[in-house]
This record gives sequence, C-alpha cells and structure tokens, in this order.
Amino acid sequence: MTKKIAVSEARVLEASWELLSQDGLEKFSMRKLADLIGIQAPSIYWYFKSKQLLFQAMANQVAKEIMLTIHPHGEWKEQLHHYAGTMREQLRIYPCSAQLLMRTLPLESDYLQLLDQFLQPIESLPLTDKEKLNYVLCIINYVLCHELDEYERQQVAVGIGVEDEQLLEDWAIQAFDQIPQEKVSIIRRMYINGLFGEVGTDEMFESGLDILLRGIEQKVIANL
Repeated sequence: MTKKIAVSEARVLEASWELLSQDGLEKFSMRKLADLIGIQAPSIYWYFKSKQLLFQAMANQVAKEIMLTIHPHGEWKEQLHHYAGTMREQLRIYPCSAQLLMRTLPLESDYLQLLDQFLQPIESLPLTDKEKLNYVLCIINYVLCHELDEYERQQVAVGIGVEDEQLLEDWAIQAFDQIPQEKVSIIRRMYINGLFGEVGTDEMFESGLDILLRGIEQKVIANL
C-alpha cells in the first residue's frame, strides 16, 4: 500500500521556498512543486487556486517576517533607515523574495500591515497622504531593486555565457574600445576604477538610502 503523504498549506509554502532556492522564479512551476512534495499537481490547487495566489501568500510570509524583526526606535529618519535595513536582511534570507514582492500586490494582511508600519514614522510630518505613500513606496522599491540587481546580474552573466567576473569586465572593456573615447569617457573611467563592482555593497545601499531620506527631510522643511 502506498503511504499517503501528509500535505498542508504550511508544507506547500515550505516546499515552494525549497523549489525557489533550487530553480529560481523563472523555472518555478506547480508541477515541479507537486513532484517535490510527492503528490499530484491538482492537489496543490486545493490550497492555492493559482501560482499567482501562491506567490501572494509567499510574499505575505516575507512581509510578516520583516514586521517581526522591526523594532521602532528613534526619530522618523532613524526608524525608516532601520526598517529599510531590516527589510533588506530578510530578503536575503528568503530566496527570490525581492522578485516575489515585485511580482505581487499588497493585498494580503501582513503585507498591508508592513506598508502601514513604514508609514507610521512619517504620519505626523507635514506631508500630504499622497506624498507619504509615494515616499514610502520609493524606499521599499529602492530596497527591492537593490537586492534584485545582483541576482539579475548573475542571471544575465549565465545567459550570455560569461559567469567569471574578470571575463565580464573584459567583455565591457572590449565594448568601450569600439566607441570613441569622448562618448564614454566618464562611464569608462568609473568601470575601469571598479565602481561597478561596488554595486550591491552595503556602502552603496547606505548612500542611496541616505539620499532618499534627505529628500524627504527637505520636503518636510519646505512644507513647514
């Protein structure tokens, strides 16, 4: 007699993270997920009616973990800085989670609460609701894009068949050599000096986040 495999929503979510870690978001499928769990594909749809609804639940799970690790303290800039850093740390724990949040809408309970959590530090500032939402979404999207950048860079490298970092640099230098130097003088200098290798580092993350927070501060001062 074939042993019946115990399946639950929690098990489906757990296996989904395993599959993302193995295959990435692009190759993720409900059939592969069912095979990983050891069940028939239709059984998955008992818990999630579509792959998109599964992704929504996974994004909500990430949002919940971010909220659980947020500890509000300090004035509004310090809080938003902490929130952004915490979000970045959690995105690195869950594979492809930045892509998931980009591909889903804030329609789930914890996801909505996370947005509210980000809005709370600036609620009392002299800003319109439109400005508050816009600024918070800019910060969240900045964190997501920062984490996406390294992943996409790796995917492109695999796609063009040049995974070695030095070979990638050589490829770029060859492209520069085909263009009149005066047309790419600045970007060529930055590339040769290794600045593109700094993309995705903590220093670059902090620098960009500081620009966003200073921009909000200047708007607050202008509205006083």
